[in-house]
Amino acid sequence: MGILSIFKSGNYFDKNIAPKCDYCLNGKRARDGNKVLCQKRGLVNSDYSCSKFVYSPLKRIPVKQLNFVGSLADEDIYSESAGERAEKEALIKAEEEAAKAERLSKEAAQHMEAKEKADRERAEREAAAKAEAEREAAEKAAEEAKAAEEETADKDKKSENNKEAKDSKDKKDEKAPEETKADKPEEKAAQN
Repeated sequence: MGILSIFKSGNYFDKNIAPKCDYCLNGKRARDGNKVLCQKRGLVNSDYSCSKFVYSPLKRIPVKQLNFVGSLADEDIYSESAGERAEKEALIKAEEEAAKAERLSKEAAQHMEAKEKADRERAEREAAAKAEAEREAAEKAAEEAKAAEEETADKDKKSENNKEAKDSKDKKDEKAPEETKADKPEEKAAQN
């Protein structure tokens, strides 16, 4: 059965084919696929026929594809072998795996970015807390130094007051007559 067997069998070029506007020379298939634009009658159904019918074998579509609406697509006409299907499925699977790997890498990158951001924020909080602690320690040290300074100033003032009191007492004692100094030892002896 070669290619010429089609012509010998008469399936497509038989003169006794039932007329249909779908494969008439005067008609052209409409975009919706169910109607035919006839030069003689206008828009008619694809199974309609009239007395002006002229058979055109090139417009005839094989029976297994009559249900197809619209223009023919390559994948509907072309039949794949098992090897070609396997290759196509392997290619689709590889594309899906590549897309999945890319999605996972993006998720991992986003996760790492979020982790780095959280680490930066934590480090900033720790640095701020450390700076606050240092500031509080410096303020406390300054307050302690001020308190120590005030205490030292108070001690100096007290010692100065004591010295002045002692000096004034010594001056007072010097002014007192010499007699009172001599009487005092006698008084002490008499009291004994």
